[in-house]
Amino acid sequence: MSTLKNMFPSLTLFSDLDWDLVTAEYETNYIDLSFPEYLQQKATDGDCPPFLFELAYYEMALFDAQTSDTPFPHISGVYLNPSALFLSLEFDVMKMLAEAKTGKIEIIERPHVICLFRDKLGKVRSVELDDEALDILQNLEDGPQSDRKFLKPEQRSRYEEMVKNALIFELV
Repeated sequence: MSTLKNMFPSLTLFSDLDWDLVTAEYETNYIDLSFPEYLQQKATDGDCPPFLFELAYYEMALFDAQTSDTPFPHISGVYLNPSALFLSLEFDVMKMLAEAKTGKIEIIERPHVICLFRDKLGKVRSVELDDEALDILQNLEDGPQSDRKFLKPEQRSRYEEMVKNALIFELV
């Protein structure tokens, strides 16, 4: 069985990939790219549907979040969770995978941004981010803030939610 097939099991649910052929082509001509990048190139060339590379990016990000050993901050400040991985998606891969578990294979187009991250207990979590959340997180992308003065008053509730969910660490 192909190593790639094991690493990206959802692709088998949503396509009839010939894994031997795909593996041979990838390892021969595209090994300098990640497998999701290879699928993205194939989609750009019209050789595979675009939702396949998004499924692959999601599975790769999920694996990275699960295996991340990035330490959490311990010095005073307001931090973005260092295990956070952001995906801007055109397809609702999480819903597609949930539906596939019940036997319903459906392609769901819905542009959105999700973040995968480990919480303080090591559990991988995901959250969909709207513009307000992204605006708050943008203040933390270049490094920690010393306190929450960067917040607008109307953002406090959303900020508290992100702290509670461990997407933001507030160490003061």
